[in-house]
Amino acid sequence: MVILSRGRPAKLLAIFGALALSSCAPRQTIVPPLTPTPSDSRQIGQFVWYDLLTNDPEGAKRFYGGLFGWTFDDGGEESPVFTTILHNGRPIGGIADTREMRMEVNTSQWVSNLSVPDVDLAVEEVLRLGGTLDGGPQDLPHRGRIAIVRDNQNALLALVNSPTGNPPLERTEVGGWLWTELWTRDPEASLEFYRALIGYEAVEYEARNPGDYYLLERDGLTLAGVLAYGLEVVEPNWLPYVLVEDPAPLVARVEELGGRVIFAPDPEIRGGDVAVIADPSGAAVTIQKWPPEGLDR
Repeated sequence: MVILSRGRPAKLLAIFGALALSSCAPRQTIVPPLTPTPSDSRQIGQFVWYDLLTNDPEGAKRFYGGLFGWTFDDGGEESPVFTTILHNGRPIGGIADTREMRMEVNTSQWVSNLSVPDVDLAVEEVLRLGGTLDGGPQDLPHRGRIAIVRDNQNALLALVNSPTGNPPLERTEVGGWLWTELWTRDPEASLEFYRALIGYEAVEYEARNPGDYYLLERDGLTLAGVLAYGLEVVEPNWLPYVLVEDPAPLVARVEELGGRVIFAPDPEIRGGDVAVIADPSGAAVTIQKWPPEGLDR
């Protein structure tokens, strides 16, 4: 997600009260398991879920439903502030309504969930490495143990360990998740942090300028990316990607659905096969065709 610099709220713990990470929540919100069918997969370092914090949940549903064909399962009286996002009938993420939190600053954004073997030990490591804790650790029914943290560059993410295992590492469904990418002003500091936390191996991507882009690998799998950038108006953040057949026609519909285009497709950037867009509440997501023209999968 691309977060424009607009002043950081004190903590996001109050927001995650909507996800039962705050003792002040009036009731415990029910969230679905990471995968409806229990799995033996416990791939550490995989991004397994994405939650949208938004002050405009209805606008978000119209936006993402119109662009990607996502459908939504509202929580009803049992879980009034949380909506499950479905892709082809399968849960892939959630929408948390932040309006009841009465935040002075718009904190609408996507939060990427990272699979770790032990959430409590991972939180200790985050703090040792210079990160901070925003919420938890706490057990959520069906979901498992979860904590909300910021890394040493202040990028927000969730740490999760699920009793039902991880969803498949699937990157071929149009409208599904393709990739997760850290935008950071200090790639060396970020790489040091995630090497220690997750055991990633950082591989420099040779198609970019030296030091501009790294692939994060673990157990022989490429699991995420790290992009170096210098824009002061963009806060360090983890940005989720959605796989699309062609970003251009979707970008043409963004504004009519209430969103805005942050970076339009540009032939000079990844062959014009990628764009960054924001939903009606300002939360950003990247859309990309994969593989790009002329590149085999």
